[in-house]
Amino acid sequence: MTDSNTPEVTMTHQATGVSLHPQVIPLNHETCSADIIDWSHDNHVAVATKKGVYCLALQSSAALVGSDFKIKKTFLQFPEKTRNKPASEVDLSQGYRQGEVLALENGFRMVRWSPLGCGADGRCLLTTLSLDHSLALHSLTHKQLQWQRLLDFSLLDSSCEDSSKETSGSTGERNSTEYDMSPTNMQWSDTFYKTAVCSVPDNTASTSELGQERHVMLAVAMKSGHVTVWEFKCPIVNNASAVSTSKIETTSECITSLAWVQDRNNPPGGIAVGHLDGTISVCPMTVNARSTAILTTRTVLWKEQDLLAITFMKSRPLEKNDRSLLVASKGPHVMCFEVQKSGDTFTLLHTVWTDAVHSMPISGLDLSADHRVYTCGMDSTMTVTVITRYESGLSVELEPLPINTHNALLKRGYGVVISRNSVYLGCASGLTNALNQVVKLQVNFLKIKSQEDITEHLLLPETGRLACNKDSIEYVRQRFSSNLSLAPRLQTAMYEERNTHPHLQFFLLKLSITMEKGKGELASAETVKNLEERLARVTTFLAVRHMQSILSREKTSLSMSQHVRTLEEWLKKGGHSVTDIQDMTPVAEQPEVCRLCQGPIRFEDVRMATCENGHSWERCCLSFAACQVVPYRKCELCGAAALTKTARGSGDVCPQLLMSNTCTFCSGNLL
Repeated sequence: MTDSNTPEVTMTHQATGVSLHPQVIPLNHETCSADIIDWSHDNHVAVATKKGVYCLALQSSAALVGSDFKIKKTFLQFPEKTRNKPASEVDLSQGYRQGEVLALENGFRMVRWSPLGCGADGRCLLTTLSLDHSLALHSLTHKQLQWQRLLDFSLLDSSCEDSSKETSGSTGERNSTEYDMSPTNMQWSDTFYKTAVCSVPDNTASTSELGQERHVMLAVAMKSGHVTVWEFKCPIVNNASAVSTSKIETTSECITSLAWVQDRNNPPGGIAVGHLDGTISVCPMTVNARSTAILTTRTVLWKEQDLLAITFMKSRPLEKNDRSLLVASKGPHVMCFEVQKSGDTFTLLHTVWTDAVHSMPISGLDLSADHRVYTCGMDSTMTVTVITRYESGLSVELEPLPINTHNALLKRGYGVVISRNSVYLGCASGLTNALNQVVKLQVNFLKIKSQEDITEHLLLPETGRLACNKDSIEYVRQRFSSNLSLAPRLQTAMYEERNTHPHLQFFLLKLSITMEKGKGELASAETVKNLEERLARVTTFLAVRHMQSILSREKTSLSMSQHVRTLEEWLKKGGHSVTDIQDMTPVAEQPEVCRLCQGPIRFEDVRMATCENGHSWERCCLSFAACQVVPYRKCELCGAAALTKTARGSGDVCPQLLMSNTCTFCSGNLL
């Protein structure tokens, strides 16, 4: 099926480049819903089960050897205080009408990761939704081993609920209020920046700008058929981080899917809403420094009420700044829409949809950066739908996966999710035991991007921090472990000029040294020596660049620190240029003192600090002070050390130097 403006849907039998990763992650608990898996931007995979949420932290350290994922697994227990409703209190007819999963037992039905930068440490936060409509926000502690509940969304509306209960005169009205505030779906927007504005003192009406603040939105669909949009100021630490709340009223009895429609221009342009009756509409919104407004001029993308619910939706921006691609699943079909936002309205440009890509309804859908739609179905199959854009419209091609999903994956898919840079695809699947109806879950991984595409992406100038490309880095690490050699272009980049890709060079050199030493007796001492010498030069280059940025900061008290003066003297001795430094009175050098023997520590190396009695300490990659205070942070990619922001003894160094969560050498996250 297609519309009149688009080419016919075709089937291609070309190879997709998709390969099944041999590693399988078994999970101990059963599921109670579909769409139970999500992949964060910092490379964590969360899977919702009846007893709790599994969090699989995929490690990408340069010190790891092996072709499998190195996973740190944690478990978020389902709260015991939440009680299951007795069977007599469950309205099965109401649940059936809303198209929900009917379960007399409780459990988590959905998980969603926030974007990067929402946590206090710059990481992603986890949002959970249970079958009893409890919505909460969680974070991992500093050691990334224990979960902490940051926010209960029911408390954000407690004042509204209390006022409703005070004015309600009957039990039916109170139950209606609870019904209105029962979440059924949720989606995070990308982060965006707003200009902070405050009132000028002296009781004047004027305002002043305080710079840029990072914000994020969470859209939550309610049982009553409306959407509540919370706006938060990052980082989110508690209820006070919520700055505004908006409501989108709809005519539908049930919302089954949500997706943010956002082009390459921040902030978010609007939110698409899928309904139980099969219709899809998109609501535009405007964001300015003072408020966020949801407009009433919504655009209907699909108006046929065929009672085939919209189960999943995903959106990605297109190359043109004002256009976006939205895909949706409707039973066993995939629908694609190209929309454009002009001013305060959305315009539907092109539409195309497929015939049935599965013999049963779709149970999981995600959209990759190269416009491929990956779906899994209840019939134990997976498909790839390739979207091609033309001036006259869209076309789709159905590509079969080059793997036997019946043997490689268990029988039924419960969701698919793609990593940040579309390198890997994760699939939650399970087999239902016919005797006790218990679903044994597992997570499979598929490689969906070629080595050439990954290499090209890493070498692009606009690629950014390695911490934002952990899936690509993990692919390079695993392939290096298997083949014992880097891709030719990466091998060349490792030895090119240091100012081209210094962070990538640093990581590749660390990884090469690890791989060479991992050969044991077959390792070449000469090769290791050459790599370490090259690594030392790249390290010094990055350290000098960071020190120069420290010394060139204006309007700070950095020049008053003795430690910063030590950095300046080290740069001058090495013949490095030092510019834009405030005039300072020369002072005699006062070296650091060893906490073990009170001996002096001379600044001679940017990575290690050694006192005159031979005691060695790692240097902080942010301040280059000796890390003599325990605990201290570690870079998750290269292992560099960094003092904590509030640790005892950190006051000896300028506090401004320790506020970053980014490693100086490889741009990884400091934990």
